[in-house]
Amino acid sequence: MRPSKLLITLFSILFLLGIAGAAWAPLKVSFPLIAGGLLVVTLIDFALTLRRPKLHFTRDYQKRYALSNTTEVSATITNRTKRRLKIRLYDGLPDHCTHHGYPYLATLRPHEFETFHPTLTFTRRGIFTIQPAHIETSSPLSLWWGSQRIGEEQPAQVFPDYAPALKYGLLATSDRVQQMGIIKKRNRGLSKEFHQLRDYHEGDSLNSIDWKATSRVNRIISREFQEERDQNIMLVADCSLRTRAIDQNLPLLDHLLNAMILISYIATNQGDKVSVMNFGTKPENQRYLAPVKGPQGMSQILNHLYDYQSSDSYGEYEALAKRILAQQRKRTLIIILTNLRSEDQYGCIEAVKLLRQKHIVLLASVQESSVSEILLDPIQSTREANRYLGAAAYEQDAQKIVKELQQQGASVMRSSLDTFSVNLANHYLDLRSDIAT
Repeated sequence: MRPSKLLITLFSILFLLGIAGAAWAPLKVSFPLIAGGLLVVTLIDFALTLRRPKLHFTRDYQKRYALSNTTEVSATITNRTKRRLKIRLYDGLPDHCTHHGYPYLATLRPHEFETFHPTLTFTRRGIFTIQPAHIETSSPLSLWWGSQRIGEEQPAQVFPDYAPALKYGLLATSDRVQQMGIIKKRNRGLSKEFHQLRDYHEGDSLNSIDWKATSRVNRIISREFQEERDQNIMLVADCSLRTRAIDQNLPLLDHLLNAMILISYIATNQGDKVSVMNFGTKPENQRYLAPVKGPQGMSQILNHLYDYQSSDSYGEYEALAKRILAQQRKRTLIIILTNLRSEDQYGCIEAVKLLRQKHIVLLASVQESSVSEILLDPIQSTREANRYLGAAAYEQDAQKIVKELQQQGASVMRSSLDTFSVNLANHYLDLRSDIAT
């Protein structure tokens, strides 16, 4: 219960009348009557406000949201009383959900309902609860605002941003994936699965010619092969301290998860089997999703990934390598998504060496935007010079690790956040044909 602006205004006027009555006798005589009348009316209106009006609130919110994507939803408030009501409605949204459309202000006639359309933007992943809404209603004389909670609790699942994967799917249906920068490659004649017979094209290998088919139709026919399906792909997300930093308004881990979803979408649609693992967490928080494939596999991957959170632990690459070797028996393309730092040099190199004895390994590291921006900013003070030197040393250490890994024969990708997902997709397409060899 709280006073309205009208009540505050009336008591302010009463206060001024009291001051004026001290100098003007007629007003001094009538002032107690005015004050008493206002007090009685205020108390009566207060008592009437204690009777909570019958209101009904329903949400038509979806259960799943994409991180940082703005979603329009709808809600309905119904006045089940016999009097006109002014309302002010706040929904019980989590703190990390920004919104437009609340508080919702309306005046409802008796037995009238209104449907409105707020927008929601969740800035954290996971499963959350939308609490019952807070609603304030005006008293009969509009001197007070009464409050109550209405509506039901509702769960909300916030997933990584899967818009790039959906965009890829739409472009792929019209064979325009190069608009995203992803180059679809087919190694004609080099893979193991037969695809189709077709007319001979200039440049085809002589070994690809099907001489029996050629003799039957009296023109040169070539065999075309497609890349072997059912390859094993393992995506490993670094959930350690390395990926807790905020970059472009999101933790680095969220950028890694977005890239993982795109790779998963491409892989499952090509018939590959995708498994998912995290590292850099406490043992009880270690997660593993067994290989899934096909379009239905994407929902399993999303349900597995959406509540990944970074920890305050520092993941050891060698422990990760032993865990992967114990888990993966068949030759697999292992894609580790991380944020390489100078202290990772020895452990990272040894882990990749260990994994490459049996698997193909791609180490994909993000290049932090904040470091790049410091290196590009003009230097105008001693403080900015020190920041530049620190950023330059950080960048040199990361490049040193990349160079040493490449010298060991490992596949390494280090890319800015703006191009990370697309560059990773292209590296995956380059490497997958090597899995079966």
